[in-house]
Amino acid sequence: MTIEERLNSLKEAFTGKAAEAEASSVELAASKEALVAKDAELAESASQVAYASGAIEKMAAKIVELEGAIAEAAKKYTALEASFQTAGKKAASIAASVGVDPVEVSPVEASTSSKTPDEIAQEWALLKKSDPKAAQKFYDLNKSALLQAAGIR
Repeated sequence: MTIEERLNSLKEAFTGKAAEAEASSVELAASKEALVAKDAELAESASQVAYASGAIEKMAAKIVELEGAIAEAAKKYTALEASFQTAGKKAASIAASVGVDPVEVSPVEASTSSKTPDEIAQEWALLKKSDPKAAQKFYDLNKSALLQAAGIR
């Protein structure tokens, strides 16, 4: 092999290696671009996660604040409920303050009583003779029917 042949064979070998190196360089550049793109996506995702974390923390703080407000409202409701007096209770306290024994008057529903006012009046008259205390309770419960039977209402 002559020097010229040897030089040509070395040139061919280096040309092949140069082409391989060039192809590897292009492949490496493409990989680097893909890596940069993925890095940008990762940075974007990290910023979204940070934003979501901040929003979650704000929501958690708001939940704690609202739970406190609910607890405070429940306390106020309990206090109001404890201090609430019905009209009947107020009337009883007023009557008691002037020395009168308050008597509870409960309205009788129409569906409760299937008796006519005259039947109720007869029953009351029988009770009045036998048991005055029971007759008074019966009267208190059936006052409107008894007054109707008497022709007052």
